[in-house]
Amino acid sequence: MPRRPAAPAAAAPSEKPKQPPPAQEKERSWLGDAVRALFVRQVRVKRVDGKLAMGLEQAAPPAAAGAEPSMRAELKALFDAAPQNRLLLRVLAAVEHGLKHKDPTGLFLFEVEAERLRAILRQFDGLAPAKLTPGLTALRARIVDALASRERKRKRMEMIAPRSDLMRDNRVEVAEVGPSDFDRLHAQWKGEPKADPKAG
Repeated sequence: MPRRPAAPAAAAPSEKPKQPPPAQEKERSWLGDAVRALFVRQVRVKRVDGKLAMGLEQAAPPAAAGAEPSMRAELKALFDAAPQNRLLLRVLAAVEHGLKHKDPTGLFLFEVEAERLRAILRQFDGLAPAKLTPGLTALRARIVDALASRERKRKRMEMIAPRSDLMRDNRVEVAEVGPSDFDRLHAQWKGEPKADPKAG
């Protein structure tokens, strides 16, 4: 029996895209948030006390109205009050530059050598007013913290470093020998009879 061709179906109205079930939508948003968090924020590597530390940069919270000025802004205002200080206090001016270009929180100070940190602290205390603003207080605390960290590291390195021979109790003392003493010792070593100093 021959088959009859099926009648063409009426054109179906345009179908709407299927909406995913709510559970799948929630799962997709969680995954999207994780991907965005991973790829939108930058990975930051810092060196703290000679060790590398890595993490994701935190998104900056929106600045609230009347928020405290930053360390750099307050240090800049201090320098702007007397511009010639930038030329005279070069080490402290380098801190202002670092706050602008490296890290506004001042963590780069932990990479600075102890002698330079002492110079920064001296220059800061000479320039800063008696009553510090919150940003300058935070900056001074960061400098002091970095200096203390360097001192702890130096003491730790001294403890694990080998001691010098000069610090040991069983060291050998060396004295200079004159030519006559050398001749006498050389004769003794060869087994020659000792010359009598009274004979003569």
